[in-house]
Amino acid sequence: MIEGFREIVLEAVREGRDLLSVIVGQEEAKIKILASILAGHHILIEGPPGIGKTTLTRHVASALPPVMAVKGCPYHCDPVAPVCPTCRLKATTEKVLETELVDGQKRFVRIQGSPDLTAEDLLGDIDPSMAFKYGPQDYRAFTPGKLLRGNRGVVFFDEINRVPEKLQNALLQVLEEGIATVGPYDVDYPADFIMVATMNPREHAGVEELSDVLLDRFDVVKMTYPETPEREKEILKKYGLSFEGIEITDDTIDAIVRLVRATREEPWNRELEQGASVRAGLSLYEKIQALALLNGRKKGDIDDIRQMATSALGSRIKPSPDSKFYDDPFGLITELTERVLGDVT
Repeated sequence: MIEGFREIVLEAVREGRDLLSVIVGQEEAKIKILASILAGHHILIEGPPGIGKTTLTRHVASALPPVMAVKGCPYHCDPVAPVCPTCRLKATTEKVLETELVDGQKRFVRIQGSPDLTAEDLLGDIDPSMAFKYGPQDYRAFTPGKLLRGNRGVVFFDEINRVPEKLQNALLQVLEEGIATVGPYDVDYPADFIMVATMNPREHAGVEELSDVLLDRFDVVKMTYPETPEREKEILKKYGLSFEGIEITDDTIDAIVRLVRATREEPWNRELEQGASVRAGLSLYEKIQALALLNGRKKGDIDDIRQMATSALGSRIKPSPDSKFYDDPFGLITELTERVLGDVT
């Protein structure tokens, strides 16, 4: 359990505040995530790209209370029980370690899942020159990996199902016991963090099947696209960049939402392996304002949507292999735009 987080959650509940209000909607998912964190469990969020998984996790980290740590330590070592080699060495030579308060945002580390990621990247490795000097079992020979940077905080592991099975196995001990063992050496260090991992839907290309034993270390929470057009419209207004002096009417925002949601709904979702994300809608919302500004106008309109649709959505959709648009996503967006917007002006 992350230090002090239970008190923060309970206080928010008493005051009727939504601690994860940074995410619009997704009420069931947010409750499950908070419950898992309160229980000290790691979380695996399954859902399509661009729905706010990273934003949510950063917000969880920023809500953490500050902790007292060794000053300047990138691993936020507790001065009473330091874990990194540098702080452990200092503890043997200095009577009192200099300290500082470290807020939750600084105790957030993001790891991008990739087939090239190695166990040494995550857990750390032995520095050969230091091992020669002190011996391979000495903590001074150890170079910490990325996981330790999330010590006493939150580790966000994006697209964990893109890493190979060997690396999945290397995570088991860390997630189960809170201890990381470095390679073939008998060197352990505490790994005190909550991991929030994300997983693309299983049908996506380029993903690995997560092993049952790894899944058993997580609570699984599913997040989806915004439930209603109203929710999606709210997200655009809340998080879309607004250009000073440029007006976007509700009718124009409604048209953006209709176009984006059409890629996920019948009949167009039959043509698509992956529909447009919320991020695609935000891109279109911002680009039509930019276009109006470039053209010396004070209002973005439906014609701007038609002009910017392929640019904003073309790279964020994925036609299915049996679609006539498989090699022409821009063509699909052009036709979809004409069908959805029609003669709207």
